[in-house]
Amino acid sequence: MAVTRPAPGPGSGRTGAVSLPIPYVPLAHPGTPGRWSDEAILRALQDWAAEMSAPPRRQDWSGENPQAASPAQRKWMREHPYWPSSSCVAAHFGTWSSALEAAGLPARKMSFEDTVAERVQTAGHNYLRAGRCPQCGGPVASPRAHRCLACTAPEPTLARAWTREGVQAAIQAWTTEHGRAPSYHEWTPSRSFPGVWEAESPRWPSAAVVCDVYAGYRNPWNAALLDAGATIRFQRWGDDATRAALAEFWTRTGRAPVPADLRTGNWHGPTPRTLRRRYGSLAQAWAKLGPVPE
Repeated sequence: MAVTRPAPGPGSGRTGAVSLPIPYVPLAHPGTPGRWSDEAILRALQDWAAEMSAPPRRQDWSGENPQAASPAQRKWMREHPYWPSSSCVAAHFGTWSSALEAAGLPARKMSFEDTVAERVQTAGHNYLRAGRCPQCGGPVASPRAHRCLACTAPEPTLARAWTREGVQAAIQAWTTEHGRAPSYHEWTPSRSFPGVWEAESPRWPSAAVVCDVYAGYRNPWNAALLDAGATIRFQRWGDDATRAALAEFWTRTGRAPVPADLRTGNWHGPTPRTLRRRYGSLAQAWAKLGPVPE
């Protein structure tokens, strides 16, 4: 008969104080048959989501690559075998997403009704009929998409209605856990260089979502930080802020700034690196945004 839920092991922190946690040791595979029931797995998923404020990701419940484990994965290894493994979940429900759906939790759709060959053929057909992205002008291969993949990459993959109260609570929770407020870069999703935000998604809102919630402000990211009582680490320079800095310099000095000005207290605008990254050079920034274009 299947065990409904294994008892917490030593070092789990769930029953009394334990001085030294026992290091994670993988169980022998395939393990004891029937150790986990479907009901116990669903209850474990729901308990994790309630405890962590987000459903687990597949890698969170595995011992893969422990040297680069996320905080959630380290929790799973520390409390092992109190939680089932991702392979156990997949054996019972077929896919990780199916298990999350059965538990009533948000799930990413990673399965397809058609085969890989059919999807490749469809992708090629759609690419030949691709439209243009209104934001960057690149190809939009999917007939259902309004913008290209590059422009939508920073947007969240799971629908969630974030409010100002939710964003404030998230910023405050991050500040408590990490000792500082989040940066715009840290809350921008990256497939190439994933970090804490990706490992714990969808616990945190993305930077794009934060700016959307505070869209009525001149600098929405800094407005969100101030609203949450966090310290602003630096100014985020958009076109409007850069234009204002250029105009302020011209009003005060009667001339356009030169590269030497950027390293003095006479310049109150973005750094040389920011100007190069956004506009190519100081001269190009002035030509585009300066009050008196050269």
